[in-house]
Amino acid sequence: MRKIAVVLLMLSLAGIALSACGTATPSPTSTPTLAPSPTLTPLPSQTQPPTATPTPTETPTPTATPTQTDVPFAGFPKDFRLYRAWNNGDETYFYFFQANIIDKLYAKADDYDLVCNPDPLYPHHMQCVAETKIFGEDEMTFTFYSDEARQHPVFSQVFHTGLVNDIIYHHANDCPDRGKDVYCESEYRLYDGRCYYAHTCYDACGLYYSRDNLPEVWNEFQGYTVPCN
Repeated sequence: MRKIAVVLLMLSLAGIALSACGTATPSPTSTPTLAPSPTLTPLPSQTQPPTATPTPTETPTPTATPTQTDVPFAGFPKDFRLYRAWNNGDETYFYFFQANIIDKLYAKADDYDLVCNPDPLYPHHMQCVAETKIFGEDEMTFTFYSDEARQHPVFSQVFHTGLVNDIIYHHANDCPDRGKDVYCESEYRLYDGRCYYAHTCYDACGLYYSRDNLPEVWNEFQGYTVPCN
């Protein structure tokens, strides 16, 4: 029995030894948890500031320029001429014989603008008016136009106006009747083939004033004549 017990003990020990030498079953190990890779969270896109929408600018509508109609002009007759010129307040008048216009006409006397119309009483004649007082102009170039802008000339000629600035006043401080009973005398003279005038006026006190365009230099006095054209 004792042998049997020893044998069993040995067998038991041998089993334990064999059991210890067998392949060890690995104990389950915990799998390391990896930290998640940082996800690149896109930065919020920078919002562009709102672009100011340009306010539509108002395009000015071009103002229609009125078209100026040319005044019909058939030409002046061959006996067209300046009869006389005079001042009336702040205006200057030029009266022409035999213009034969039927409508308004525009003109320039040197650099002065004129507007011309037929004489209501004598339609064959024409009166032109400058809205300024013209003095000191004995000879002027008159140019007539068919349009108010004076861009289309139709006739031009030099006329003697007699608008000279040589009025001589004689005021006597000791005469209370100065300017009363005024009357005038006129002479028209020919010097070197050209007509000149001399106007002399008298009042209750005597010589009142004189006005003329007589030449300072001349070669021949050819006598007196009818009123200058």
